[in-house]
Amino acid sequence: MLEYIILGFLMECSMSGYDIKQSMSHSTANFFDASFGSIYPALKRLEEKGLIISKEAVESGKYKKYYEILEQGKKEFFSWLEVPVDFSSLKQEYLVKQFFYIHLPEEKVKAHLEHFIESVKDHLNKLIELEKLIKEHADVYKYSTLRYGMDFMSFAAGWYENLLKEISNKNGG
Repeated sequence: MLEYIILGFLMECSMSGYDIKQSMSHSTANFFDASFGSIYPALKRLEEKGLIISKEAVESGKYKKYYEILEQGKKEFFSWLEVPVDFSSLKQEYLVKQFFYIHLPEEKVKAHLEHFIESVKDHLNKLIELEKLIKEHADVYKYSTLRYGMDFMSFAAGWYENLLKEISNKNGG
């Protein structure tokens, strides 16, 4: 998946590995993120496959390596993009743990849920701030992925707040 994301970013313009990471942080990180330690090996693989090419430049006295997508890379990207997507279950560690919360003391469960709610709200707030930065410049498809993340985070926070109330009400406090 990372290789296709990189190809997608390079469809828009030439970028350095740093630029790709920054673009990812301001867009796809809501649903797919990668570290520099993953991005640079992926760039190397893409170059070895003949899908992209790197060019070196010196800017402000600093060495930079930029990557451009080649025709074969565009073909590979469009071949992937044109395949329809089916819904799949996501691996959600928090639900796996929640499934077994019966084995924890109720106070510990409540603390975990409160922590999780705060974590979700923090993530939602970051997306809200990101929306302010990109709303006017993002196309409808990029913006829709941000809105999905915001809606999902809002739903999750509310759902877990209701679960916490349900646990409190069920057990009298």
